[in-house]
Parts: sequence; C-alpha cells; structure tokens
Amino acid sequence: MLSNWIPVDTLPPLDSEVQLWQIQLSSAANPSEHYKSLLSPLEQAHAEQYRHDQAREHFTIGRACLRILLGNAVSTDPRSVVISTGIHGKPETPAVDGKNIFFNIGHSKDMILIALSRQGILGVDVEYFDRQTDIMEVAGCNFTEKETASLASITDPEARIRLFYRYWTRKEAVAKADGRGLLLPLSSFDVSHDSTNLHPVCVSDSTDDAGKSYFVSDLELGDGAAGALAVESSNCGVTELIFPLMSYSSLPKVGAPLVKT
Repeated sequence: MLSNWIPVDTLPPLDSEVQLWQIQLSSAANPSEHYKSLLSPLEQAHAEQYRHDQAREHFTIGRACLRILLGNAVSTDPRSVVISTGIHGKPETPAVDGKNIFFNIGHSKDMILIALSRQGILGVDVEYFDRQTDIMEVAGCNFTEKETASLASITDPEARIRLFYRYWTRKEAVAKADGRGLLLPLSSFDVSHDSTNLHPVCVSDSTDDAGKSYFVSDLELGDGAAGALAVESSNCGVTELIFPLMSYSSLPKVGAPLVKT
C-alpha cells in the first residue's frame, strides 16, 4: 500500500516515475476566481454549468492544477496546454516533441488526486466512505461472485465497508486506466486479491482474447477514505506528492519555487 505523501513547495520535473498528486480543496484560498483564470473559455463555461459550489470548485481547481502540472512537465504556460476529449470521453493531451504524457484525475468530497506518467496509461480513484450506502446491494450488481462472497463473509460492519471501498476504488482505477470507464462492466474482472501493492488485474478485450493486464496498488488516504492507482507496468516507481494550493503571483517553472501572493 502506497503511503508516503510528501509536501512540496516546488514542482519537480516529470521523469520516469508516476507522479501522484493529492490536492485538498480546504487548503485553497479564493479558489474559484483565482484558478478560473487558468482555464480555457470552454472549461470556464463548463464549470459554470455545475449547480453546486463544491462540484464547480472540484472541476475548476482540479483542471487548473492539472494544467499547472502538465505545463510544468513540458515547460510551457498552463494556459497553452491543449486538453482534448479522447475515445469514451477520457481527457488527454497531444504528444509534445513525439512524447506523450498520460494523466488521470479522481475526486471525492474535498480531495482531488492527479496521476501523471510518461511511461503509459493509468487510472486513479478516491472515495470517501458513505455508510448510508447498501454496499451488499451495490456489490451484487457490480462485483464478481468471489468479491461479493468475500464481503458477505465479514461480520464486522466497519471492516466490511473498508473492504467494499477497497474493491470499488480498485475497479474504478482499472476502468479509468482502460479508458472505457463505466462502459467496462465492473463485474467482468476480479480485484479480490490480498496484495495492496501493484497486483496484476486482467481485463478482457473484445479485440484481444488474451485481455489486458493492469497493476493495481491501494493508496493510504486516512481513516475515512479509500483510493487506488492502476498502471500498465509493475516496474514503474510512484512518487506521492501534496500539491501546495495557494495563489500564484507568477507561474512556476520546472524546479522553481511556487510564489505565494
């Protein structure tokens, strides 16, 4: 299980490792107006479509921080970063100088996770526990028989809900890495392994009888939340970083300190 979140005040270059960034909305100062300036006109219009303030801030801050991180990776102004919608609606950015940057975003309540890599596609998910959810009903519709039986065998309610969200975030991370999202039936692949670190999960593909394997690791996000990361290779290192939300008087360059206003 990954658990080594590092607070930083500089943006490191994106090299061969996966960078996994944690963003806490509660740390943002004047979030909507300040970060909105980094969004494209289409993104700003999209943000305004959200009726609830929290959803609007999730999108605005998440997209602005993504632009900062992508801009840092290719040494360009975040406003100049091109983010388009690929197949099945997954956001992507075109190759720069023949090199791709892969990314994915997950969010729940006031936490946003952004994963970045040069080495291959990935998916990340975070969920805060909702104890009002009928988890056995949800599991019956979305989990394999093995996963559902594993949940049913647990008598302690707290342990059961923790295992449910561990399975759920693993499935979401894999589905997001795969690119099909919820178009990929969650019950079509099993994540009931005991390992919490880079365990292979095979997903069927109609174009490939052998299917596709992703490597899944659980994330340590505190007592009330679960998270998972899915990557293409078991050989990639992962660096967990806490994004320093603040107002910027100037946009940071690679390795340069973030300037607080």
